[in-house]
Amino acid sequence: MSGARCEVRRAGWMIVAAALAVAACHKSPPAPPAPVAEEVAPPPPGPVIAPSAAAGTYQLRSEVQGRGQPRNPRSSRAASSLRLDTQPTAAPTMGAAAGAQFNATVALPGFTHPPRGRTAQAAAWWPVPGDSVVVQFDGGRDGVLIQLRGAVADGEIRGEIWYVSLNSSATFQLGTFTATRQRTRGR
Repeated sequence: MSGARCEVRRAGWMIVAAALAVAACHKSPPAPPAPVAEEVAPPPPGPVIAPSAAAGTYQLRSEVQGRGQPRNPRSSRAASSLRLDTQPTAAPTMGAAAGAQFNATVALPGFTHPPRGRTAQAAAWWPVPGDSVVVQFDGGRDGVLIQLRGAVADGEIRGEIWYVSLNSSATFQLGTFTATRQRTRGR
């Protein structure tokens, strides 16, 4: 019996060897090339609103979180204003590329600190991709900026008021605003 078992084993090995020989002679199709990771560039920034489309004088209304309504809304409305010019700013501020910033003035009680004898504070503004603009001004404390970030549509700018600390990198939303374009006389 042991001889028969050896013959069966030998026959089994021969079958395995024959299968390996056939497999070695048979060429399988080449493996597909490994995918090459392509570096995809980020999409270019979208078009920005033309400065002339946003320029003008606006009546500014704001809702600030945690603050009550002003006691005299009439005087508050008169004191809250925004003016966006198309004149490039001579001293660019942080936030946008030089040459892309324009002069602005803003009067927003509780946030702006106009020089003595003036009703509004100097600011800078710039368009951002899409239909939006950013208006930025000094927050009155060292390293603090206030930004009005909003979308321009139908003679209004609607958006948010943001606090930005350059010293601590703290950034948070203070409230919302609506700026309505004032009609010019004679039109």
